[in-house]
Amino acid sequence: MSGKDQHQEGISGKNQFQPPHQWEDAEKELDLHELFLKLYRRRMAIIGIFVLVMAITWLNLSQAVPRYTAQTLMVLELRKSSFLNLEELYTGSWVNPSVIGTEIDIIRSASLLERVADELRLERKPEFNPALVKDVQVSHIQGLKAWVRGLWSPDSGSLVEASSVDEESVSEAISPEEQEERLRKSIIARLRGGLGVERRQDSYTITISYTCPNPELASLVTNTVAEMYILDQLEARFEAARRANEWLAERLEGLRQEVQASEQAVKNVRQQSDMIQARGGTILDQHLGEVNAQLIQARMKKSRAETRLAQAREIMDRPDGIDTLSEVLDSGSIQQLRSEKASLRRRQVELGQRYGPRHPQMIQMDAEMSDLQKKIKEETDRILKSLENEVQLARAEEQSLLRSLNQLRSEAGQAMEAELQLRELERQSQSSRVLYESYLQRFQETKEQEDLQRPSARIITPAETPSSPSYPRKNRTMTMGMAAGLMFGIMGAFLLETLDRGFRTRDQLEKASGLPVLGMVPLLSRSKGDPHEYVLKKPFSSLSESVRSIRTAVHLSNVDNPPKSIMVTSALPKEGKTSFSLALGRLTAESGTKTLVIDADLRRPMLVRHFPDLKVQAKLEDVLQGKAQIKDAIVKDPESSLHLLLSHGNAPAVGEMLGSRRMQEMLKKLREHYELIILDTPPIMGVSDAWGLARNVDSVVFLVMWAETPRDTVRAALRQIEMLDIQVSGLVLSMVNLRQQARYGYGGHGYYYGKYRKYYKE
Repeated sequence: MSGKDQHQEGISGKNQFQPPHQWEDAEKELDLHELFLKLYRRRMAIIGIFVLVMAITWLNLSQAVPRYTAQTLMVLELRKSSFLNLEELYTGSWVNPSVIGTEIDIIRSASLLERVADELRLERKPEFNPALVKDVQVSHIQGLKAWVRGLWSPDSGSLVEASSVDEESVSEAISPEEQEERLRKSIIARLRGGLGVERRQDSYTITISYTCPNPELASLVTNTVAEMYILDQLEARFEAARRANEWLAERLEGLRQEVQASEQAVKNVRQQSDMIQARGGTILDQHLGEVNAQLIQARMKKSRAETRLAQAREIMDRPDGIDTLSEVLDSGSIQQLRSEKASLRRRQVELGQRYGPRHPQMIQMDAEMSDLQKKIKEETDRILKSLENEVQLARAEEQSLLRSLNQLRSEAGQAMEAELQLRELERQSQSSRVLYESYLQRFQETKEQEDLQRPSARIITPAETPSSPSYPRKNRTMTMGMAAGLMFGIMGAFLLETLDRGFRTRDQLEKASGLPVLGMVPLLSRSKGDPHEYVLKKPFSSLSESVRSIRTAVHLSNVDNPPKSIMVTSALPKEGKTSFSLALGRLTAESGTKTLVIDADLRRPMLVRHFPDLKVQAKLEDVLQGKAQIKDAIVKDPESSLHLLLSHGNAPAVGEMLGSRRMQEMLKKLREHYELIILDTPPIMGVSDAWGLARNVDSVVFLVMWAETPRDTVRAALRQIEMLDIQVSGLVLSMVNLRQQARYGYGGHGYYYGKYRKYYKE
């Protein structure tokens, strides 16, 4: 069976992992142990960030100037300032929160703060007047200048004097009034900057606070602001009451004159119109009402007559309608004629039974019946004529009443104008009198209550001198700094873990690739030499046991047909392929297995560098080119029973050589003489030399350098292998730092190294 067939059969075993095209990062569940391990691995970064944040916090606290805050609590008793409603003005009326905000704005206003500045004479305090501090500094500077002047020559001294003169001229360029105005604005700005006015939630209390480096000044300013606000409100109320009384007095005089004028106008209109008053109104009004009522009745009467006439005409147009007409039914003549008609009809029926229609008696009966019907018709026409007469009479009556009504309306129009004028004057007179009486009453009340004004606010808790600074709050700031340092430290730790793109554990590598990890090769310190030399010196060391376990894993990958040829490759250079191949070859050869290691990297051969003094007659390129025999190119390792096939790396068409038929035939012959053949090949991602060779070996072992080879690079390399239909038996993590790898949990070799290190002989 060829190596290719053995390899295909080996990978078909039931212990193979999922194919590479299913590589995906498995969905990770929340693992608290893994989270703690990440934090433990990055503990130095966490500690460093924590210490840095705490140092910055402490530095800020040490540089901060202490400030003290004094507070006073004041309750507002606001009223609506309406001097026309004495109850609201003097008994109080609660207002909405927007008015509370207005009062807060008043407290922070420039006018009130100016009164506070004048009351406390803040221009004499260094905290508000930088010129006072500057004067002290200037005196020290002038003394220093005088001392310097004594050291310098007279000419240089004159320069100093000239500079001072220039400064004085600049200061004199601003007038004293402008300087005072600037100072006043600066004081107001400093007051407003340190002043805090807040309303307590769901209450009418206001907290006034002031913050500055001087605790006594803070309490003094706070209490003065509250007192000045109360005084300002009290003065505003006195001024409002005074203005109200003045306005009311002027208004009352005008209203009194308006009342007199309106009453005189009413009197004049009554005398001029000479209107006669009767019970319930004037006589003209009563007469107009009576005619209007008669007109309404006449119109109703006319309407009924017209309705009866229209119904009579409509009924008479019907064939048998005359028999249903009420006027016909109520007429005595019609009733008598209808009775005679009924009697005549009975006789006509009786004769009709005896005689025929042409009998003389029957002809006489028909003549009598026709005559009787004519009489009924005449009587009916008479009734209809009477209805028409009734309608005409009703219409004539309506027209007569309508003319009378129009005449009365014409007469009433003139009286109405006078009456409207009179009523308007009466309303104006009454309104003026009511308004005058109301203003008179309010004037008397405000006059009596002018001296009963009281402030709209009162202090319930005056400010006291603060004993401890409000800024900085060291305990809280340090606590927040500790929390921030810890938070940023943890964030930095997770950021470093995220930026770590290498593989640290076999679980990470297996989940990312979908292939089994055959083992881990520990990193050997430089003091211990090369790995392939160390495995001979220490055959029972952890390195030797790791290589043996990888050899066993490769062997068990196909128990029925163990692989006889193994290709060792990687994604990038310098991942330990050559050292691993030599160590694996030497340990296998020392166990009694006939082993050959071939340096298949024809571009940068590495085996020859480990054996610079080894003399060979031919190399791999010579064999593949037909210039030498295989037996002439194979040499024995001077330190072990391992056989080597070296290369010198100067042959053309490297890629074609490794995938050529000569290479395939050479491997076939070597399998007959060796139990295991190990091929050290170039990296997959760099060159394509190993692509063709991979199809002629039984097993492919892919090395990944621990914590160094990027994950994306490994995925790309394995994806390239999948596209070429090359089957990888397994992966090996090389150069593993066991001490650091132990921090990544129980899934790694390093985690158990300390537990069974007694089994090794280092």
